[in-house]
Amino acid sequence: MANKKILKASSYYLEDVLGLDLDKRAEEGKLSFLLLNQPPVCDYHCRRCFMPDYRRKNYDPKKALALEEYKKILADAKQNGILCLEISGEGEPLLEKKLPSIIEYADKLGIMTTLITNGNTITEEQIKFFKKHNVTLVFSLHTLDKKKYELDNCNEGSFDRKIQNIEKAAVIYKGTKIIKKGFEVYRLAIHATLQKDNVEEIGKLKEFCHGHEIFFSIAPLALIGSALKHKEIQFSDGEKIIEDIVWQGDNSIIHSHSSSKAFGREVCGTAYYGLNIGWDGYILFDAHYGYEIGERNMLGNIRDIPFREAIEKQRKYSKILFENIVGSCPPRDIRGKQFLEKVLKGKIKISV
Repeated sequence: MANKKILKASSYYLEDVLGLDLDKRAEEGKLSFLLLNQPPVCDYHCRRCFMPDYRRKNYDPKKALALEEYKKILADAKQNGILCLEISGEGEPLLEKKLPSIIEYADKLGIMTTLITNGNTITEEQIKFFKKHNVTLVFSLHTLDKKKYELDNCNEGSFDRKIQNIEKAAVIYKGTKIIKKGFEVYRLAIHATLQKDNVEEIGKLKEFCHGHEIFFSIAPLALIGSALKHKEIQFSDGEKIIEDIVWQGDNSIIHSHSSSKAFGREVCGTAYYGLNIGWDGYILFDAHYGYEIGERNMLGNIRDIPFREAIEKQRKYSKILFENIVGSCPPRDIRGKQFLEKVLKGKIKISV
């Protein structure tokens, strides 16, 4: 029987490979995940982007967290049990000059990092750096059709660069896959979003990944940000968008077994057992969800509140969040949008 595939630094990795109970850790006041968003600057303009256009346009670099602030956050998180750092939003992380120092410091503290990138500008030197500093590297890729890919992101020539960079990473990361407790543990992955125009390609994408010894992950389209304006990639009413989509990939990179204790279903472990901090220090519900919450400072700014207090708040508002949706991922659940609207209108109180 073949070993089951799993992504290093995911909730399942912590639970199935390291044998941890994330719910018990949370009860003990320990963080499992920390999500540090990078500024909303990107070289792509993807139709499916989580980030609303106005955040890109209104970006003020003077408000961004400084490197020393990032380091303090990481040090505080380490003292409170942090195991994994995720860098996945709001913009393209590779364009942030502070990124290497953040990753290097996290590795120094013994923290595993997951970096999700479009990979457009990644270099061989950067890939080697990420491999050296315990980074699980995840490329976004939703199609193997060059015309379709570049139509989506408005970046001419990006498809060939992307494939070349993925193949380069596959060579550099070769040998990082390990077998542990009956799992193939990967540190290189491709994550795809299921859109109306790539439904027939999932098998090809998975085959491409396995041909390069890359973990394959997939998730439903989230109707937030840019996707709201692009009906052509949305599924029409009556077409079923279900949680089973993630199981067309090798395994889930967000689901958590431990969360079943609280909700009777698995939810996103990185959100439920993690602290999400925006590029400007404001605390969010999720790395890609609740920007308006941050703008209104409803959960506080990590610059202004003790880290311990931020964790205590996180346990309360995360429970409220997942009690008000039925899926695992807030941005991808229609009730997530409804919940957010109710919070902003004061119909659901999150004062913690």
